[in-house]
Amino acid sequence: MAQDPPFTALPSRLRVAPAVGATRDQERLARSGHRPALEALLREHASAVLRLCHHVAGPADGRDAAQEALERIVTGIARFDPERGAFRPWALTVARNVCRDRLRRRGLERGAFVHDGHERSAAARASAADPEQLALLRDDAEALERALAELPENLRSALVLFHLHEASYEEIAQTLEVPIGTVMTWLHRGRKRLRSAMNAEEER
Repeated sequence: MAQDPPFTALPSRLRVAPAVGATRDQERLARSGHRPALEALLREHASAVLRLCHHVAGPADGRDAAQEALERIVTGIARFDPERGAFRPWALTVARNVCRDRLRRRGLERGAFVHDGHERSAAARASAADPEQLALLRDDAEALERALAELPENLRSALVLFHLHEASYEEIAQTLEVPIGTVMTWLHRGRKRLRSAMNAEEER
């Protein structure tokens, strides 16, 4: 049986561990305008916002998109409702919407995945890997990037949130603003299309 795409082979620096520090009290304080509480939440979740923007908007636009998203989070914090969900999914929803707006303004629906082949090669080189291993690492990362770039934004976002951010179905549903059943469908379709694209890459 075909294996799922090699997300687990990606460097650990690309993964975002589930948030554990924020409390509902802290989130309520932030919503009410308590600056230290909001700053604490931003410190905890800024890297997740940056990574999502990097993957969805693309390496060239990801940092600017993340900055815009963080500004929207700060100015729109009063719209966050802790009773309806945690801060993290809400913040990632804001980030995703910023990325989608930017993609629409650019007139395209394109994917972007971190171009880390050379960085992975550098890490392998530091471990005294041989030239053949370095080439395989670079080719694998670039093939995954190209395959993800072919996916529609909704499938790509679902895969990135699940595999790289290790988000639960519930968190993904909140972030993408769709039912859990839709999340499961998107993940299934995304994996299937990504697997096909990766197989096509191998046959070239």
